[in-house]
Amino acid sequence: MRAAGEATAKRADPRVALVVFAALGAFAAAHWFRLVDGAPAGRMVAAVAVATALGALLTILGRTALPRPAVHIGALLCAVAAGALAVVVAGLPARLLAPGGWDELAGELDRGLSGIRTVQWPYSGPEEWVGLVILLGAPLLLTAAAALTFWPVRRAAGLMRALGLVVLLALYGVPVTEHDPGAPLLRGFVLLAVVAAWLWLPRLRGREAGVAAAVVLAVGIGALPVAAKLDADTALVDYRSWQWFGGGKDITFNFNHSYGPLDWPRSGTTLLNVRSEKPLYWKVETLDAFDGLRWLRSDANERSEPGGELPADPDSRWDEQFEVTVRSLKTDFVVGAGTPYAVIGAGEAVTGSADGTVRRLDEPLERGDAYTVRSYVPDPGPERMRAAARAYPAQLDQYTRIELPLAGETALPDSRRYPPGVDRAAVVVPLRGGDPDGAIEADRLLGDSPYAKTHALASRLTAGAPTVYDAVDRVQDHLRTQYIYSERPPTQAYPLESFLFEDKIGYCQQFSGAMALMLRMSGIPTRVVSGFSPGSLDSEGGEYRVRDLDAHSWVEVYFNDIGWVTFDPTPQAAPADRAGRGPEAERLDIPTGGQSRLGGGAGPIPERGGDPAATAAGPAGEEGGGLPALPVILALLLVAAAVALVLRLRARRGSGLPSGDAGLRELERALPRLGWALGPGTTLLELERRLARAAGPGSAGYVARLREGRFSPRGARLPGRAERAALRRELTAEGGLRARLRGFRALPPGGPRTS
Repeated sequence: MRAAGEATAKRADPRVALVVFAALGAFAAAHWFRLVDGAPAGRMVAAVAVATALGALLTILGRTALPRPAVHIGALLCAVAAGALAVVVAGLPARLLAPGGWDELAGELDRGLSGIRTVQWPYSGPEEWVGLVILLGAPLLLTAAAALTFWPVRRAAGLMRALGLVVLLALYGVPVTEHDPGAPLLRGFVLLAVVAAWLWLPRLRGREAGVAAAVVLAVGIGALPVAAKLDADTALVDYRSWQWFGGGKDITFNFNHSYGPLDWPRSGTTLLNVRSEKPLYWKVETLDAFDGLRWLRSDANERSEPGGELPADPDSRWDEQFEVTVRSLKTDFVVGAGTPYAVIGAGEAVTGSADGTVRRLDEPLERGDAYTVRSYVPDPGPERMRAAARAYPAQLDQYTRIELPLAGETALPDSRRYPPGVDRAAVVVPLRGGDPDGAIEADRLLGDSPYAKTHALASRLTAGAPTVYDAVDRVQDHLRTQYIYSERPPTQAYPLESFLFEDKIGYCQQFSGAMALMLRMSGIPTRVVSGFSPGSLDSEGGEYRVRDLDAHSWVEVYFNDIGWVTFDPTPQAAPADRAGRGPEAERLDIPTGGQSRLGGGAGPIPERGGDPAATAAGPAGEEGGGLPALPVILALLLVAAAVALVLRLRARRGSGLPSGDAGLRELERALPRLGWALGPGTTLLELERRLARAAGPGSAGYVARLREGRFSPRGARLPGRAERAALRRELTAEGGLRARLRGFRALPPGGPRTS
């Protein structure tokens, strides 16, 4: 572009820019919506249409004669309105955007965000707000990209458009990183095409566009065999080990319960990669003792015999083998699952215990360590658990032991918390079905303790349960349906008692701790386990990526002839769905994010028949996988209206300043900013001669071009890019770096605004 007139001819065509934006936005949003199984495609189309319409409105605003502050205020209002409309068409109830609905909206968003941290992709559970919060990221990013790309600015349009492209690439990159959709070469080729169109197509005309398309097509096809060659088992760049926020530091955890507001690391850092045939709960430490206030690991299990609590004849169908690679976790414990038979590759100084906890004695596991675990992880169906023998071995009574707090001992910071060297009173509840006299005495002691209400609730829930499984089912169902997940519960003197009867909010520690306490009060051998939920599956690599967000706590219950079975009462990170499965069920298909319901109990959000489309916020009767007629029609109408408005604007354009006059106006404003005062009545010829003497020939030539362009009857070539750069360089030659920066601001490289 050698002249301003030529620059005008090459200016980006807004119609093409809108079409390219819609194409790239739809491509990226389609991948985002794949994060929720069965998400309605019509809602995705509608969100893209709203963002495209916003781009059209901002384009029109930028070409009006309104004052610039009014243009920017109008653009801001349009962006906010479009963002609100986009989240509504994506499924957010419109009433929640009104001031009266903000409290409810904040609570539901908190519920959904909490659930996202442990989901397995694609999310397919019945928790409506988990699926909805996932989907809402797409319309928000789309409207942000549209606002950046089409914001009505004069000098930073290129930068804003580049930022808009970055946002759209994030809209594509985040979902394909979290959940590999397969066919990477095909998707990469499509991405190449739409990004190339974004960069060049709006400024190309006719034959140029065809040539550019042919070049991009040839480059893409030529790159396919090279990309296929690089697509080997060992990644050239292992994105799974990237640490965006952790700064490369190793992360440690204290897995004993504390019950205050959650203070675990929550930055999304990858801690482990686990290659396993199916998702499991990754055990780190078993908490076998309740000390009157919290659950922790006792010394008793440290001295127990590995495998000492396995059933006499373990079912080989429940034997699992998996490989663990440590990324950013530093721990003295070996991460496993169930009850390990063997740990291979973690060093020689490794010792296990009966409860499945494995400790490394010489030095902690840390980044780069890798090992293989063979474990017994029972996965019985409900009928198998109901049929388990009822008479428990006497040695399991350690798992019904409950210590009671001392007088004045509470979990508050200013209390006598866990005083050393003092023995607390302990209640050992007789194992279910045995020693009636002992059960009466235990009832008396618990009834006189700070946990009297918890004991009464446990008795009410389990009374009349025909089997241990049914008792466990009732307790877990009560916790899932009557309490709310929150990571900010208040600190209380007796945290679990307050959770059950006052606060009724908490995270995994409150849910698992309360369930284990009530089951022990009912004579059922129970313990708490700390570790990690399964994480997210990389379907191509066959590995689970476990992050700090997956840190979790759950419950294990003992069943005769089966062993320790996993249960999880936390609503937003539920365990295996054993409801309705017969004894033939063999796999522990662990869903996360609140999908499952032990024994068929309802969840904290009403079930929707397991329909993922309903989960993703589709109204009644809307098919999740199709394109509903109404959203599609509305989307097409919005796009058509936007294109029509832009065409109308282009037809009316021409009332602005000619390019030569625009250059003169710009120079008139720029010279005083750069320290060159203009006297009243200064003519262009006088200015040209003055600059020739004081600045240089480049500046004088620039003014001469402008003067000839304005006064010559035949017209003249306006100054081009090289002459503009010479003007800027000469006017700021003696002012140093600060003057150079002022020069770029006063005379930007793109040329003066021409309309």
